[in-house]
Amino acid sequence: MCRLSCLLAASGKQQQAAKDMKNCDHHNADLCKQLTSCNAFVEKAQKALTDWQRDLEMKTQQLEIKMCNKKEDMHGESPTGPHALTSCFVWTSTTKPSSNGLKRW
Repeated sequence: MCRLSCLLAASGKQQQAAKDMKNCDHHNADLCKQLTSCNAFVEKAQKALTDWQRDLEMKTQQLEIKMCNKKEDMHGESPTGPHALTSCFVWTSTTKPSSNGLKRW
């Protein structure tokens, strides 16, 4: 009789363990879906920020060129010779987009 009750108890524990494992598998699958969704959101946000930075850099460069042209108009023709580019500052980017965000050059 004792052996039978021990076998039944072990069988019940195995069934409970199988149910627990099944619940854990479902929970892990839900967590995986959430993680995938969050990862997609982060990638989309990174792309938007990269595009926004690129747009701001272009606008800044255009404004500085415009400012340089106004200075040249105020002072006459643009200078020529080896120091021609020293009269205006031309801004260049120090960052570039990469697959995992923005990095310094």
